[in-house]
Amino acid sequence: MSTKNRNRGKRHERKIAELLGGKRTGVLGGEDVLHPVYAVECKSREKIPKWFAKFWEQTLRNAKDKIPMLVIHKLNQKHEDDWIVVRLKDFLALTEPTDEGEA
Repeated sequence: MSTKNRNRGKRHERKIAELLGGKRTGVLGGEDVLHPVYAVECKSREKIPKWFAKFWEQTLRNAKDKIPMLVIHKLNQKHEDDWIVVRLKDFLALTEPTDEGEA
């Protein structure tokens, strides 16, 4: 991996740690951002796979005024193991503490 790619990854991890209220660990082999609730793995890519971009575009088109959510299921696996994809800004809004201090 080039120095440029490593630096890009580090910047991404720092920004995500800041936004989620966690701490970048900077250690290979563990989670990228230390957080009390989430195990955060960060990836920064120049290109997103075409299949994902196509599904996400459809999700956005259909969302209208709702929060877009993409559910990815692997055939022959339990649905409880499906992946949920939401934009970071929507996730932050969903997990923002209420006036009562609850998430």
